[in-house]
Order: sequence, then C-alpha cells, then structure tokens
Amino acid sequence: MTKEKLKTWLISRGYKQDTYRHFQKTDDKGKTFRYKIQDISVRYEVQITLTDSYSGKDKHEWVRIAGAYLKGLSINDKNQIVGLKR
Repeated sequence: MTKEKLKTWLISRGYKQDTYRHFQKTDDKGKTFRYKIQDISVRYEVQITLTDSYSGKDKHEWVRIAGAYLKGLSINDKNQIVGLKR
C-alpha cells in the first residue's frame, strides 16, 4: 500500500491530520487514536493519561497498539485495514 492510499482511507474514516502530519481521531468515549505514518512503516497508537503521584499533574503519552510495514498493508472488501500486527 502507498502512503497516499492509506491517507485517503484514513480521511474517509474521519481521521484528521495534525500539525505533525499524523492522523488522529477521538471516539465517542473520549479516547484518541492516531496513525503515525513513517517512510516505510505505520504505527497505530492510543493516547493515555498518566498522573504523577508526587505533583498530581497529568501527562499524555502515546502507546503503540499495532504496527506494520506499508508494503504489508491492504484494504479488504469490508473497507478495513489488513496487515497490522500487535
């Protein structure tokens, strides 16, 4: 799969490109997911909130859910991405 085809698929699924050129989407429950597209690979991540036990301040971090090389990705007949590995 090419980067352009993946980007088109993400936009059609409601993802928006951020300032770092990653594609993000927040679901109905408030969880934020993103696809981080690199030169030859892609990562699917979720944002988590960690609270510092000393200061009580929240910190947002990204955790990888799955990833794959672009050449191993495809879109099936149900319009789903196939090839991401956990």
